Amino acid sequence: MTNLNSRKSAQKIVITVVMMISVCFTGVFSQTTIQGSITDKQGQTLPGANVMIKGSYDGASSNEAGFYSFSTAIQGDQTLVVSYIGYGLQEKLVSLLDGRVTVNFILEEQRDAIDDVVISAGVFETSDQKKSVTLQPLDIVTTPSAAGDIYGALTSLPGTTLVGEDGRLFVRGGDGYESKTFIDGLLVKKPYSSTTPDLPTRGRFSPFLFSGTMFSTGGYSAEYGQALSSALILTTNSFPEKTQTELSLMTVGLGATQTFRSDKAAVSAGVEYYNLAPYFAAAKQRIDWYKYPSSIAGVFTARYRMKSDGMLKVFSTSKKGSSSMMYPEMTQPGNMQKISLDDLNHYTNINYSGSVGNDWILKTGLSFTYDMENIVFESFQVHDYNTNLQGKVVFKKKFPKKISLLFGLEEVFNRFHENYLESATAFHFNCSFDDYNTSLFAETELHVLPKLAFRAGFRGEYSSVINETGIAFRTSAAWAFSDKLQASLAYGSFYQTPEESLLRFSRDLKFEKAEHVIINLQYEANKRILRIEGYHKNYSGLVVYDASDSYNPLLYSNHGDGFSRGIEVFYRDRGSIPGLDYWISYSFLDAKRLYRYYPQKVTPPFATKHSFNIVAKKYVETITTQFGAVFSWASGRPYHNPNHIEFMDERTRDYMDLSLNISYLTTIFRKSIIVYTSLSNVFGRNNIYSYRYYETPNQEGIYESVPVRPEASRLFLLGLFITL
Repeated sequence: MTNLNSRKSAQKIVITVVMMISVCFTGVFSQTTIQGSITDKQGQTLPGANVMIKGSYDGASSNEAGFYSFSTAIQGDQTLVVSYIGYGLQEKLVSLLDGRVTVNFILEEQRDAIDDVVISAGVFETSDQKKSVTLQPLDIVTTPSAAGDIYGALTSLPGTTLVGEDGRLFVRGGDGYESKTFIDGLLVKKPYSSTTPDLPTRGRFSPFLFSGTMFSTGGYSAEYGQALSSALILTTNSFPEKTQTELSLMTVGLGATQTFRSDKAAVSAGVEYYNLAPYFAAAKQRIDWYKYPSSIAGVFTARYRMKSDGMLKVFSTSKKGSSSMMYPEMTQPGNMQKISLDDLNHYTNINYSGSVGNDWILKTGLSFTYDMENIVFESFQVHDYNTNLQGKVVFKKKFPKKISLLFGLEEVFNRFHENYLESATAFHFNCSFDDYNTSLFAETELHVLPKLAFRAGFRGEYSSVINETGIAFRTSAAWAFSDKLQASLAYGSFYQTPEESLLRFSRDLKFEKAEHVIINLQYEANKRILRIEGYHKNYSGLVVYDASDSYNPLLYSNHGDGFSRGIEVFYRDRGSIPGLDYWISYSFLDAKRLYRYYPQKVTPPFATKHSFNIVAKKYVETITTQFGAVFSWASGRPYHNPNHIEFMDERTRDYMDLSLNISYLTTIFRKSIIVYTSLSNVFGRNNIYSYRYYETPNQEGIYESVPVRPEASRLFLLGLFITL
């Protein structure tokens, strides 16, 4: 049941492997030179401003005189985007034909972006407009090891641990369930696709759907709750650039998306069908598939600008999948069993934001999740159904003297139902419960001095299923020593209702709790950023139970506890070598916990003491091609060997991986095309994530094991992306 309880992860789907049997064309593509100046309203030049063609890599930075110039093969009507620290983002529509185009920009100062100090403890934010930016949105989809997955890209940042057989976010010694995802401020109950045991999940959502990503590894705002470790906060795109059609022909399926846009409204609808049989037939897998993974999915988005400055957004996705495989039956060595999975997931998010008078901003929304998973083993089968509905209202206002206030409330309804049936004994377990979670929150931020910022907030939560109320206090501050160097400090308490897999047996439980203390030092200058962060996290009220009698509700309690502490370093350099962008991250983690079925406090199997990543990208303008590489190393992870007396005293070998990718941008018949290829684990290293042990010893009294490894030594992707 341990594997079953942690199985909420998804089939490792090879994303967008496109059929490129023959793409032949002749001719030389014409180049257009785009140039111009960038100044403020007073005519002062702005050196170092970024200029890009929206949706491409083509762009440049302004020089000391505020002048920029670059060439591109892209033609037709395009949008130029300019961003500069302390100034508002500006876009201009231009027509690109053969020859030279001059486009000048006059940027306006943005009050919210020019504060001398920004609280950054525990926060990695991707944005084109924030001073504290560490990653750009395009970085998420061009990191080679991520294979286009948002969660995969985040594992290149400090504070995360790569758990290759799972795929979820594991942050600072926390379990995967402790990290939550929010879209436009609303909870995503099931952000990962469904999967069978020991196959990593992927995120359900394409990175191209979002314009902003904030990844908080701790100490996040009081607006967000029900997450002990971290919050991933995604912001959907406001408006598509233009009316367009996107088609894809893939070795794994077919896809089509149609977008319509007017001045006030935009609608987009897409459908995708995947079947991994062709790819798995060509690329040898370690898994014996009985039925290759297949799925059909649809995405719908709508945007509407109100008469005022309001914006109404609708975002909806649905996906149905199916697969079947042969998996070791862990009672005796050599036994295999068939595992089948059928799943259905739907998520809808409707939200509105706009002003409501006296400079107040209203943001309100509603999200709905329905998730069904049917997993059938030869000896038992489980049918899970989860329905989640959330409503949220938030009011914000910025007062004079750099004071801001945020407050709101939210209500979350969660219904869980499970049917469990054992084939041989006809044992049947049926469970169903509802939970109403009511939350109130408020937060204020004050820039009491030009170099000092302070934030404080509280969040009160009530969960009906456990009949408990929790009050969480969160505060943070930042001091700017100069315009390049600042320090931040954060403290926060966080509550989370126990997982459904625990509540199905006992609801006489309480909130699990964590307390974070974070200190951060950040230096940023000349397109370089250095972050050093230390933290300490205490856990209390963790749920524990007896694994030998997991159905007995009397053996469940909140007597578990734990801690995690560490130091993290992040360095990014975009200025030393023209065209080269790289970052280096290192994490040291010391974590122990007593929770779930553990007999004593130990380092959990998802906690790696040392993690190291180097991500490098080089754009060669003359051939409009970007080259990328990621090297990852991590020390061995703990696992339990039943042949030893001590619990969780073994370590796997170190993890090591080198991944490469190439992205080539061009046009055919004036249509933008990206040719993408990547190769993971270039040297074919035999990485082992963990070991599964059989329940019955052999004739020598030894418990034999099966290594948990990637399903293939390497993953090769080839993709062609065309926009009509």
